[in-house]
Amino acid sequence: MKRRKRRFSYKIILALVFVFLIVYFVFFFRFKEIVIEPESFANYLNSYLQNRSPYEVFVGLKKIMIDFPEIKKIEVRHNIFKQKLFLNIKSSEIVAQICDNKNCFYLDNYAEIIIPGILKNKINVNPNSIRENQLLRIYSFLPIEKDSLLNPEIKNLLSILFEYANWKPFILKEIKIYPNFDVGAIDNQDREFLFDPAKDIEEQIKKLHIFLIKDFQGKRIDLRISKKIY
Repeated sequence: MKRRKRRFSYKIILALVFVFLIVYFVFFFRFKEIVIEPESFANYLNSYLQNRSPYEVFVGLKKIMIDFPEIKKIEVRHNIFKQKLFLNIKSSEIVAQICDNKNCFYLDNYAEIIIPGILKNKINVNPNSIRENQLLRIYSFLPIEKDSLLNPEIKNLLSILFEYANWKPFILKEIKIYPNFDVGAIDNQDREFLFDPAKDIEEQIKKLHIFLIKDFQGKRIDLRISKKIY
């Protein structure tokens, strides 16, 4: 009986020590160094995180996401022994100007439609540094709602198309979004390539690639029909 009591008491002591360590780490431990990437965010975010416990850091991160909506994701790593916290900020970046027949907006890399005046409140964007004549132009025949997101199928098409344009010497000059949601991609030779975002995008990109490497001639190339190029 005595041995069982001793074993039982040891388990209680170990459990109490474990609980104490958790409580200490969550509420009393402090990170000596906080590394924020990109560094441009550090001046704005340090006040939320410096000399904070892990619990307070967690609360601070939630507040950061609310106060700075252009921050879309925060990747967190830590080194307990060196008392270092690493934060990698994933933020909104302007990739295009998108217009309908009444208004023009900005489009970011998360497919968010942004009112130009809102940029002055973003910590990582200097509105004066955006040169509209260097941005890709997107014209929509459909009305654009402010503070909205681009249609998911169109977003997926543009993402793959931009990736292809970075891989191959395919220079995009303008994008058109038609009333039926078809997309026309116009290159620097004024050739328009027609896509259907609701169909197999990879097949349409492959047909675009075939057209370019074969150096076919045409001004309006339809890639929407399966296994055919018009």
